[in-house]
Amino acid sequence: MFIGMLLAVLSGVFLGVCFLPMRYMTKFAWENTWFVWVISGCLIFPPIIAWLTIPSIFQVLDQVGLRLNLIMLAVGLVAGMSGICIGRAIGMVGIALTNSLSNGMALTVGAFVPLVIQHREALHGKIGMSLMAGLGLGALGVVILAVAGSKRKQESAYMEIDYKGGTRMTAIALTGVVLAITAGLLTPLQNIGIAFGGQFMKVAQAHGASEAFMTFAFYVPYLGTSFVSNGLYCAHLWRKNGTLKQFRESRGFRFTTMAVGMAVVWITGLMFYGWAMPYMKTYGPVIGWPVMLASMNLASATVEYCYGDWKGESLRTLSYGLAALTLSIAMFAYSNLLIQRLISP
Repeated sequence: MFIGMLLAVLSGVFLGVCFLPMRYMTKFAWENTWFVWVISGCLIFPPIIAWLTIPSIFQVLDQVGLRLNLIMLAVGLVAGMSGICIGRAIGMVGIALTNSLSNGMALTVGAFVPLVIQHREALHGKIGMSLMAGLGLGALGVVILAVAGSKRKQESAYMEIDYKGGTRMTAIALTGVVLAITAGLLTPLQNIGIAFGGQFMKVAQAHGASEAFMTFAFYVPYLGTSFVSNGLYCAHLWRKNGTLKQFRESRGFRFTTMAVGMAVVWITGLMFYGWAMPYMKTYGPVIGWPVMLASMNLASATVEYCYGDWKGESLRTLSYGLAALTLSIAMFAYSNLLIQRLISP
């Protein structure tokens, strides 16, 4: 299970830094950046990867059945709303604060629900105690990070140019916080889908897919409809703001390429997370999900620290949050050890 833990950590690192280029794209309208990212990461890359790595992907989807495909399409459509909230929140308060708030909600819902439903018996033993301690420390860590973010005095380096005039900073920050929390309520739909959508991966493996890429059988319908909600919102903003013309400007190609690069890093993070699941058996969504989220927070906060976004009192508070998240990962590693001993012959 050590390999699974390592893959979950790598997933969190990639997902935690994938939106870093947005610091350098504030002169490119948010809807343009987000549309390129979402069409690349949700509509183009997943089917291509699935077609290249899963033999007979269309037969896999057909064999899974219409009912399960429709469920995943519906879940993806709703969960896609979280992408809109996260993207807007990043533009207002940055990646570290957005991740800490959204992941605080996602950690509780996304890990606790599968634990209660699939492994209720473990809650009464040592494994359950260590898992609950890990969840508690993880939640504490992201709350502390949220407090640290509220103590920063400077504006977000990711802030869109249209937010820099005519709106009070407190109003912008409050809106970003609300959007990040809303995203956290929707984000666990992906993890819950993986936890209870194992039929996609089972059928993909039966057709010869490797463990590293079998989750793309699930990602194809899920992310396909996630694009729909994001794409429609971007189209609405194009009509409202008249920003579609920016693609034809001299710097449009450079910004488009950067957004595609964001999608590449993001889809790589998803691949690592899906790859981690088989190594953790049925406890994957319970352990891998919090570890990925904690690593995601650590990565994004560390990057912003290196950029000088955190100073003084906010930096000290940040360090306490990072310490809590590190202890959370340690508790889940201990849970892994207990589970390994339990299932070993």
